[in-house]
Amino acid sequence: MQPISLHELYQSGCATIPKESGVYFVMVPDDMKILFLPSALNPHAPSYEVAVLQKKYAICAEKKILYIGKASGKNGLCQRLRQYMKYGWNEGTNHKGGRAIWQILHAEQLLLTYEICKDADKREHELLSEFKAKNGCYPLANWKG
Repeated sequence: MQPISLHELYQSGCATIPKESGVYFVMVPDDMKILFLPSALNPHAPSYEVAVLQKKYAICAEKKILYIGKASGKNGLCQRLRQYMKYGWNEGTNHKGGRAIWQILHAEQLLLTYEICKDADKREHELLSEFKAKNGCYPLANWKG
C-alpha cells in the first residue's frame, strides 16, 4: 500500500482501508521535522511531558517509524484506523494506543501504511520485538511490546 497522510485518511473516513486484520505503521515524511506539543487536541488523551517524548525520540536510532499498531477486531484495519483518526481529531475516546502521535506538531502530515495478516497480535509483537532489538527502544508512540 502506498503511504497516505493521516489527514487524507481522516478526510476519507478510511474508505479505502480493508476490513481485514493487520498491522499499521505511522511514519514521518522525509521532509518533516518532529516537534512536540504540550498536549493533544483530544482532551481525553493523557499527555506525555514534552521532555519525555523528546528523550525517547532522540535515543531511538530509527526515526522514520513512529508507531506500530494492530487491528484484529471484527472490521479489522478499517474500524481500528477509523477509531484512531477520530481519536486524533477529538471525535472519539476509544483509541489511546499510540497517543503520542497526536502531540506532534502537524501530526496530520504523518504517513500511514499497513500490512494485512491473519494474526495481527502476533505480527505486532514480532515487529515491535525486531524494532527494539535493532534500535534499543520501541517506536516513539509504542511503550511496550
